[in-house]
Amino acid sequence: MKKLLFTALFAVLFSGAANAQESETKESPLTFSLGVSTNAVWRGASVCGLNSAGSVDFSAGGFSAGVEAISAIGKDDYTEFDLYAAYSISGAFVSVYDYCWTMDKFEYFGPYNDYHFLELGFGYDFSELTDLPLSVSFNMMLAGANKKFDGDQAHSSYLEICYAPSLASGLDLAFTVGAAIENKDAELMYTKKDGFNFAELKMELSKTYNLKNFCTVTPSAAIICNPTGLEYHGQTFFVGGVSFGF
Repeated sequence: MKKLLFTALFAVLFSGAANAQESETKESPLTFSLGVSTNAVWRGASVCGLNSAGSVDFSAGGFSAGVEAISAIGKDDYTEFDLYAAYSISGAFVSVYDYCWTMDKFEYFGPYNDYHFLELGFGYDFSELTDLPLSVSFNMMLAGANKKFDGDQAHSSYLEICYAPSLASGLDLAFTVGAAIENKDAELMYTKKDGFNFAELKMELSKTYNLKNFCTVTPSAAIICNPTGLEYHGQTFFVGGVSFGF
């Protein structure tokens, strides 16, 4: 399943790049990315080690939609396949994500309530209308496998604030603070504690290089700390990676 998924992703990626070369003067609404990183950390929790990731995204006006995928490389057996749709206007945005991940056999078409997580998010990006590179978002699980022990939906939620200035050297710097709101009567997704707790403190540096208008190359490095993580004393990660955009 993994090989089929990423073979298809590569085929779409390079066919899209060829089409983009044929019409250099017209910007395509489709973008593609492919990359590798030392660790996949989502909202303060490590989901796998060394991995490859890719995405296919469509945007038109304020609407965007796409597919994102992650596959572990090496000893980890992790596969993730996500769909999303979003709309933004004047800095305000709303999004819907369908996440699907497994640690063993990948069952995308298995029972929805066991293999998927449906999330609604909304927020505001101040940089759209001001010079302040700050964004705020709130996300809540609405349906799927995020359930209490009695079978009801747990509605695990996540609040995130990101300050991302561009430096004079061309480096992009981002500081992110994330907090989880969870229920002790459910399997906790982000932290070891009930209620409101900080789940992620992250600093990331990246720089994007344009290779003769064929693709962009973005190396990045991040330090991520989850002070109330899934380990009893919290967790800290160093993540390095590189992504290619077409």
